[in-house]
Amino acid sequence: MNYPDPVPGLVIRYNYLWRKDELEGFALGEKDRPCAIILASRKTGLVTVIPITHSPPEPGEEHLSIEIPLDICRQCGLDSGGNYIRLGETNRFLWPGIHLRPLLSDPSRIDYGVLPKPFFESVMARVIEMVEKQMVSLTKRS
Repeated sequence: MNYPDPVPGLVIRYNYLWRKDELEGFALGEKDRPCAIILASRKTGLVTVIPITHSPPEPGEEHLSIEIPLDICRQCGLDSGGNYIRLGETNRFLWPGIHLRPLLSDPSRIDYGVLPKPFFESVMARVIEMVEKQMVSLTKRS
């Protein structure tokens, strides 16, 4: 498979491991899901992603998610079923790694598309704010 360059804002299909599952001893996520790359180092090859889910945030946890507007979902290849970026946790892995998955709609690709720059910048501002408050967990993957 020909992998794209891992650039911030790229939405990939990835076997995301939730922090709670890692703490319970799981090594694999329960399902493959879209994730947005937030950091990518050319020097180390490490990539950090945040998960995208259809599940709306729990009451009282709305500050931990950002809903992706429908027009942006369409623009970057996500479905229209309601998509939320979770801001409070991340996975880090060496690109390309063993947890990337091909798209169901196009098995030759692992990427959906790229989040528009203004939207991605607003996501990153929220992530940075949460990192500064020590509200973001990191799960290191192989």
